[in-house]
Amino acid sequence: MKESETGKKGFLGKVAAISNRLPHPVTIFIILSIIVGILSVIFSKMGVSVEIEAINRSTKQVELQTFSVKSLFDNDGIRWIFESAVKNFASFEPLGVVLFFSLFFNFLNEVGLFPAFLKKSMQKIKGKYISLFIAFLGVNSSFAGDIGYVLVIPIAGIIYKQLKRNPIAGILLGFSSTSAGFAACLVSIDALIGGLSTSAIQIVNPNYVVTPLANSIFMFFFTFFITAIIAFVNDKFIEPKVSEFFPDDEKNEVQEELSEITDLENKGLKSAAIGFIISLGIILLLSVPHGAPLRNPKTGLLLLGWSPLLSSIVTVICFIFFIPGILYGITTKKIKNDKDLMALLFKSLDGFGAFIVLCFFSSIFISWFSYSQLGLIIAAKGGTFLSNIGLTRLPLIIAFILFCSFANLFIGSMTSKYVLLAPIFIPMLYKMGISPELAQLAYRIGDSSTNVISPLMSYFALILMYCNKYNKKFGMGDLISYMIPHSVIILISSLIFLGVWVIFDLPIGFGTVNFL
Repeated sequence: MKESETGKKGFLGKVAAISNRLPHPVTIFIILSIIVGILSVIFSKMGVSVEIEAINRSTKQVELQTFSVKSLFDNDGIRWIFESAVKNFASFEPLGVVLFFSLFFNFLNEVGLFPAFLKKSMQKIKGKYISLFIAFLGVNSSFAGDIGYVLVIPIAGIIYKQLKRNPIAGILLGFSSTSAGFAACLVSIDALIGGLSTSAIQIVNPNYVVTPLANSIFMFFFTFFITAIIAFVNDKFIEPKVSEFFPDDEKNEVQEELSEITDLENKGLKSAAIGFIISLGIILLLSVPHGAPLRNPKTGLLLLGWSPLLSSIVTVICFIFFIPGILYGITTKKIKNDKDLMALLFKSLDGFGAFIVLCFFSSIFISWFSYSQLGLIIAAKGGTFLSNIGLTRLPLIIAFILFCSFANLFIGSMTSKYVLLAPIFIPMLYKMGISPELAQLAYRIGDSSTNVISPLMSYFALILMYCNKYNKKFGMGDLISYMIPHSVIILISSLIFLGVWVIFDLPIGFGTVNFL
């Protein structure tokens, strides 16, 4: 079926057709940046501002702060644009993470370790369970921050390709589980959010402490529930449409990837296994002993709260798999000397020019929007409105989740929103009989569900690049339209799951209550 015919196939098809008529994504970011600049001038001249209590990130204390719209095109704004342009681009979160990880991940692909491992493992994994497996990995990748975007999502596409399923559907599954499923995790330990909640609740109760395990019981069971929901949506609704309108452009490569594993590849995998044991042993040596450098230097903790191990998880994972890659290459004769190694590393970053350009203009839009403080003011005004509508208990919790989902469209960072919203809502909900732990849980659910359709999603360009590898016609409009069902169904099902949990007054964490 022709691409133009997708517009005749229901609401989502029309959304995709209209969206794909829009300019190139880079041009869209340029236009959005100009619009933000113009709005910042208008609202700055009007004196639009809001005064609220917010958490000071440095001191973790709640302070009365005033947020005013800042013009991008006055003297201060223009100076900031020029002085911060390089810094904003260089510090753009996806850029460094993706390039760093891709250097090592694509090296494993180029040297042949990853394809050989997949061929070996695909002999044992049942195809009908693979969607659940990928969704489960994506949902739990939140434990390691943003690692899912550069690990789970591209692997999902490759695995789907191995199984002769549409790789774009695999990528969309990985994106949904990693991003929209960000709130769930089997090991729900969140010292940062818990600390911010503690600071907020101490406005009205100085002795109240929200622990890192405040949502752990709920999240354990929620992980399995949302995994099943995401896999079901992708298999029943998304994959059939993607396969119909966007067939894989690289059919000729499938047979090569599905060929029988050779004796040389088996020897290489055995060498890689030895390398994995060596590299993992080095990391354990740097992490497990008392006083090890990857432990928290103040508390000595490794997994509870902040530690160098968790904050450098991308580096750790790359190191663990780099040594096996080298040993595999040496065994299979793909690496005979240092020149062969360098050639493979150089080749691993081929084709990233378009992604870097997208990151540059995306960083401009996101940094300009952040500087103008338009998102902060929209969220604060909305929060004030929500606090005055008179709802209580479960209806109020649902309204709060919906509000957080809406605010997520304008402020992408989970912690940035919470720094702003926690001092407003935690005390308000506490006074209305809702525990800080339940309020924090509601925030996490609302914050994650709309990640995949937010225009401020900093990884959009990366996901689009993954999809374009398999079909060049797949555009941003298609990505958004296929993510809408994921976002809506995940949000609705999460509300139902939480509603049942709250109605039966089940504990959401250790030593917590839902209603005071």
